[in-house]
Amino acid sequence: MALFGLLVLVGCASGPTHPSLAGAQLPELIPVRDFVASRQSTGGYQVSPDGKRIAWFGTDGVVPAIWVRSIDGSDAKAFRIRARSVRFSADSRWLSITADPTGDENTRIYVGRVDGADTDLRELMPAQRSVVHLAEVVEGSSDFIVTSNLRDKKVFDLYRVNPAGGAPVLLVTNPGNVTWWGVDRTGQLRARAQIQGDQTLVERLGAEPGNWLTITQRSRWDTLNIFGLHDEGRKAWAVSNRGRDKLALVRLDMTTGAEEELFASAEVDLDNVTLSRRTREPLVAYYMPGYPQRKVFDPWLAERLSALAGDKPADVRVVSADDSDRVLTVAVATDRGARTYLLRDGQEPQFLGETRLSLIAHALSSSEPITYTARDGLPIHGYLTLPAGVEQPRQLPMVLLVHGGPWARDRWGDTAPSRALQQFLANRGYAVLQVNYRGSSGYGRAHMEKAMGEFAGRMHDDLVDGVRWAVERGVADPARVAIYGASYGGYSALVGATFTPEVFACAVDVVGVTDIARLLEAAPPYWELGLPWWHRYVGNPAVPADRARMDAKSPLYRAEHAQKPILIMHGVNDPRVKLDQSEWMVAALRKAGKDVEYVTFKGDGHGNQKWTNNLTMYRKTEDFLAKCLGGRTSGFDYYQLGAWAF
Repeated sequence: MALFGLLVLVGCASGPTHPSLAGAQLPELIPVRDFVASRQSTGGYQVSPDGKRIAWFGTDGVVPAIWVRSIDGSDAKAFRIRARSVRFSADSRWLSITADPTGDENTRIYVGRVDGADTDLRELMPAQRSVVHLAEVVEGSSDFIVTSNLRDKKVFDLYRVNPAGGAPVLLVTNPGNVTWWGVDRTGQLRARAQIQGDQTLVERLGAEPGNWLTITQRSRWDTLNIFGLHDEGRKAWAVSNRGRDKLALVRLDMTTGAEEELFASAEVDLDNVTLSRRTREPLVAYYMPGYPQRKVFDPWLAERLSALAGDKPADVRVVSADDSDRVLTVAVATDRGARTYLLRDGQEPQFLGETRLSLIAHALSSSEPITYTARDGLPIHGYLTLPAGVEQPRQLPMVLLVHGGPWARDRWGDTAPSRALQQFLANRGYAVLQVNYRGSSGYGRAHMEKAMGEFAGRMHDDLVDGVRWAVERGVADPARVAIYGASYGGYSALVGATFTPEVFACAVDVVGVTDIARLLEAAPPYWELGLPWWHRYVGNPAVPADRARMDAKSPLYRAEHAQKPILIMHGVNDPRVKLDQSEWMVAALRKAGKDVEYVTFKGDGHGNQKWTNNLTMYRKTEDFLAKCLGGRTSGFDYYQLGAWAF
């Protein structure tokens, strides 16, 4: 009790000190625990193929779990596991649950029986230090088709596995250059894609075993994501940018390689497509120029989704459907959380559950798409979130929140990875600016390729230009801007601290790259076929001239140029940006006498899965930014006591 009292006394909440927030009517200070550890939040609802059961993500007590029950029953049971994804077998008798237990991205698949009270889980392909991914479920059976790098850590072979037991059946061995295996719903291998130099060959399996016939050849820098094989492998759907700037939905002839465009947006790439389970025809195509948009091909579904969306922006997505396409789960996501509904033919929508942000939506802020012009004339898109309760947002402290990748993008809605952090920062009193700088995906081939050779160059200029845009509009206080990011975003934060220290009052780096050349030299084995992409954009560390340029763009070698406080955080099991990257940077900063705080997370890797680590990350962030920018902090959260027990 004495210890608890001392902690509460020492860690009291503090109000804002920045002048622009002094008279603001800020909403209630939301506890950190509500952003990272809600026991009431649920999501990822999946309906079984027979339409009789439903599974979802939730908690069992204080433990992460996958729940399953009859669709109208009270027979729910929980499989206690921290999962990444869940899917029913085609016969609806089994659940496959994908998880990364230690954060090292050696992804595992576990299976559990749907019926009965049994909550035991069995690993589908038990093997240490290997990665397993679910490729397909086999109709009319319990079998799963999976890929695994068990044999060769650099590439993935194809297996068929029965969840009831028995040895996995090897279907085909990867010759060393196959990046995709095309399996249809019957479990038959129909096609593959393999790399040959700067070309990707898409091939179909001929009549004789091992007889592969090339149907199309393309540049490996083109995107052709094939899915929905049907008609005994003669047809498929794909999202393609072959011969075009933006990714479009095409019907792919798997005998000739010909593409027939079905739908495209003139503004942005298509995100993804939902197919009918019954006909294998497209139901919905999704894209996001600013606010979310969708093209619904089924009139019945279009009417139902529009009714759920209402008259305000919303990202309305079909999460799952049964074999008849008349029992569906649909997530309705906004910038303040997501709610999931069950749709059934002839019935009103049934509310199933909501995410953490939706549970606290009343105190959250609105995000708006923004556009500005970079110094070289390139249009840049992003999002601006202003703290609620500030009537005239002028000269606010601001956080530039940089997304990772860099081949990714910031998005509007609760599906965005940084959404909770964005709302957390806004609740603390900060304007939050998110920028889809050049190199970000989603805006077409040309926008992405403008990033070649531009790490710590024009990619960073786009971020600085975003800050200037916010300052010129009167939104941001130029003396109180922080840069925050994870992965490539963490690299950007350190570039901001060491290349343009005059722009930023402080920097927060999470699992960030500090030495580009050594990042690639220590890459996981299964990056092997993807490394040429990195070489195209930043260089090959084996080439001396390239390495010199990479070192010149690496924050590690500019530690002495840092001027402002830096917070560095890293998961110790990170297989992508290994812990060494942060260790080296912290040592260099301390040697140079710079102000740096360093935090590590046990049991996590490239991004935290454990709520206890996220609690620490958020608490460290709010205290650090309160000193640097003058926002508010919640102080000691009593969940921190519970976190020490995990």
